[in-house]
Amino acid sequence: MVRTRVPLFALYVLWACGSSGDPIDSGSGPAPAPTTTTSSGADSGLPPADGGQTSDSGANGTDSDGDGLSDALEEKIATDYLPLVSVDASDKCPTRGILVRVSPHPTEAGRITVWAIVLYDEDCGANGHPGDDETFGFVVDPKKPAPDGVLAMRAISHQGTVCEHTTTCGRCDGMTPCDTTMGRQVVYPSKDKHGNYVDKDTCDSSFICDSGGCSLNPAAATPPHVNAGEPMKHLVDDLTKQGFITMANGWQQPTLMNYDPWMAGKFGEAGDVSKDLVDETFVIDTTKCQ
Repeated sequence: MVRTRVPLFALYVLWACGSSGDPIDSGSGPAPAPTTTTSSGADSGLPPADGGQTSDSGANGTDSDGDGLSDALEEKIATDYLPLVSVDASDKCPTRGILVRVSPHPTEAGRITVWAIVLYDEDCGANGHPGDDETFGFVVDPKKPAPDGVLAMRAISHQGTVCEHTTTCGRCDGMTPCDTTMGRQVVYPSKDKHGNYVDKDTCDSSFICDSGGCSLNPAAATPPHVNAGEPMKHLVDDLTKQGFITMANGWQQPTLMNYDPWMAGKFGEAGDVSKDLVDETFVIDTTKCQ
């Protein structure tokens, strides 16, 4: 076996980045090159022009978390507009699910902000640990069909560590267009470490913190998702009892069972999901988006 010496600085950085069941995804043959979102779609057959935010909540169906958006609209946004989370086909610990919070944009009427926290059973990169939480956010215009209705996305890899990188893409003036494949925007998690990026080149250049880089995997399985609700009206308080983090779904880490995402505390040995769900960094200004 050939052994290489790793500089002490690199070892320190790898250590710092470590704090932050579906089978391994696989594709057949090389992945097609990503495209970028440049076209604009026509409005047709979608939710009301106000995004469901009318004074008559009954007209829009049940609103279980009291944010002005009906449950049906929130589920549509979380399902139809969710980007592809392009987990590498050879990732060693791909078991995951997505916790979402779907809310009216706080300053832009008719637009919707989505927090998406990708939860993993483990981080199995350098200095791996049980549990992993990596967040991205996106803003939706529900009058436009996907993918054009996704106006902008932001990902922060290894948030709160020396390995943190923020990447943003979208349809707004001054933004780099998002990569798309098969009609969906793409979020790139780094191999084994799971740091989220919306720019693949930035991930690939983070060779100390994310030595496995990122890849486009259009065959990546869509993991289950669950709606967390709002800070003042939760929809979940036990991710095991509510059928998300379970052994039947491939989860193995005992410290993750019965996790309450709204209660302050680490997710395994990773970050605090209750803070991820209210992080205003993911509320993107889309006033200059078409």
